[in-house]
Amino acid sequence: MPSEPGRSPVLDAAQLEVLRRYGAERDVAAGDVLFADGDDSYDLIVMLDGTSEIIERYGRPDQRIITSYGRSQFLGEIGMLTGQKAYLTAVASSAGRVLAVPVAQLRVVLAQEPGLSDLILRTFLLRHSILTRLGSGLVLIGSRFDPDTRRLLEILARNRLASRWLELEGSPEAETMLRDLDVPAGDLPIVIVPGGPLLRNPSGRGLLDALGMSGTDAGFPAGGCDLLVVGGGPGGLAASVYGASEGLTTTLAEETALGGQAGTSSRIENYLGFPAGLSGEELAARAVLQAQKFGVRIELAARAISLSSDHGLHQVRFDDGQTVQATSVIIATGARYNRLPLDRMAEFEGVGVYYAATQMEAQACGAGPVAVVGGGNSAGQAALFLARTCTEVHIIIRGDALAATMSRYLTERIERDPRITVSTRARVTALIGTDRLEGVKLALGSRSEASELGVKGLFGCIGAQPGTGWLGGQLAEDTHGFLLTGSDIPAAMLEDPSRAPLFLETSRPGIFCVGDVRSGSVKRAAAAVGEGSMAVRLVFARLQASGAAVADARPGGESDEQL
Repeated sequence: MPSEPGRSPVLDAAQLEVLRRYGAERDVAAGDVLFADGDDSYDLIVMLDGTSEIIERYGRPDQRIITSYGRSQFLGEIGMLTGQKAYLTAVASSAGRVLAVPVAQLRVVLAQEPGLSDLILRTFLLRHSILTRLGSGLVLIGSRFDPDTRRLLEILARNRLASRWLELEGSPEAETMLRDLDVPAGDLPIVIVPGGPLLRNPSGRGLLDALGMSGTDAGFPAGGCDLLVVGGGPGGLAASVYGASEGLTTTLAEETALGGQAGTSSRIENYLGFPAGLSGEELAARAVLQAQKFGVRIELAARAISLSSDHGLHQVRFDDGQTVQATSVIIATGARYNRLPLDRMAEFEGVGVYYAATQMEAQACGAGPVAVVGGGNSAGQAALFLARTCTEVHIIIRGDALAATMSRYLTERIERDPRITVSTRARVTALIGTDRLEGVKLALGSRSEASELGVKGLFGCIGAQPGTGWLGGQLAEDTHGFLLTGSDIPAAMLEDPSRAPLFLETSRPGIFCVGDVRSGSVKRAAAAVGEGSMAVRLVFARLQASGAAVADARPGGESDEQL
């Protein structure tokens, strides 16, 4: 693993003493396996004496040493906290003594020891980023022209899973691996899980199940819950944290990845309390830790497909056949970027055309050049992130200036970055390339002729479609399909005209809506977090107005802030 500041911090005596309260010490001999790829979980290992190595493909002829650790350093990365099975092996390279802190106790450390919490979490995230760049972890083999390959690439990227993609076309390594594994082309794409099974064209649920990340083995609670939150972006995570912390039995169901669209952001610099900014991954990781701390039941790869209500109770059905009953529901299903209306889009999506700028997409584009279409904050954050590794980044907008649609702090940074060029009054009219994206055609201003721009990646950050298809039009929507709430709902659309809807309440009493899926919402992570926390207070207000009682639940006061 490359040497980067913060990758391998050395704990001081006081920090070691704190960790000793949460773990147990033991002696190790040279060659002892501390954890192995495929392990369902593993302890945080602190080297009190001696050395250890992190090894990929341990015991095989092609094994490689990723990194080594010495005295007062700790082993682990963010997958330990997300529930992902180990995909690397740790081996003691010399005799020594270790302190092992179980994952359950590590969560207590992160919740109750602020200094260590920040150090461990930031280190875990940095290591995960480095491992992603190295291509450690999962191996996906599939054709660039196969929609299932693109589907799996999106799941890997959205869940920020360290992985490597071997294209079927023109990859000798892919051909060799398929021959060694005796996998016919009809079984592609496949995912190779270190220490685990070979997955043949898995569903999203099947992939996350194999990694131990989809949720509890028992599935959704049989007896229902007080609060069901559908959608795990910032708004949904905030609603879950506040709901559970106030005594509501809370279930969070997310279709793709926790953190939502914000979770793919390289850096959010206008989030209150983080003057240096924080990545979407860090925001999501911290929120998930809080949700787990308060007992939120989290289910991933859970796609809601229908909603029904009866006598004040609501049922949401999911694509695996399970139905969850809840007294209150908060919808936080967000929105997805619109697709550019271009020919050959499907051919290049996931392999040249992208809708998020994470480390995986940046690696695929190499040194660029790339183009970003859109003038909102997401487009600005994507451009700045890509400019770290790409020699040229072109922002393409239809308007006259970025200032009309983008926050000032982003426009100022973009203006100062020599690698970023902004093309105004421009639009993409066509994609160029044969086996891979090689460029785009641009129409500039009022000119009828199109110019060509050579790019290795095109990032679409334009408009959005709300995640409301599963509702079947049961709740009041605006003309664009976003859910109406509160006083914005016309009286004729209310299911119960005798009950005035609360601020974030939809046209059906007891069902609330937060974040990007809500009509008129401010498309900012902080705004979504605020709405999510506010919605829980409104849930209590609706329950009280309806005469319903929830055992052990209480509306929070000003002294009970959790976020």
